[in-house]
Amino acid sequence: MAKLLGEQHPMSKLSSGDVQQIRTLWRIGHRNIGVIARNYKVSTTNIRKIVKGDTWKHLLWEKK
Repeated sequence: MAKLLGEQHPMSKLSSGDVQQIRTLWRIGHRNIGVIARNYKVSTTNIRKIVKGDTWKHLLWEKK
């Protein structure tokens, strides 16, 4: 059985667009993870993993 990635996973709270927006916010210098997490209704740990590239790896992005 194929592994469900991103918004294909039934427990996903974020869309691919949300993840790209989170990474863009991080890239332009918005470093308040708590605010980002509240805005997207996910945990701060989830945001940290997204910006570090530990999760949503299938979406390409440049860490800067």
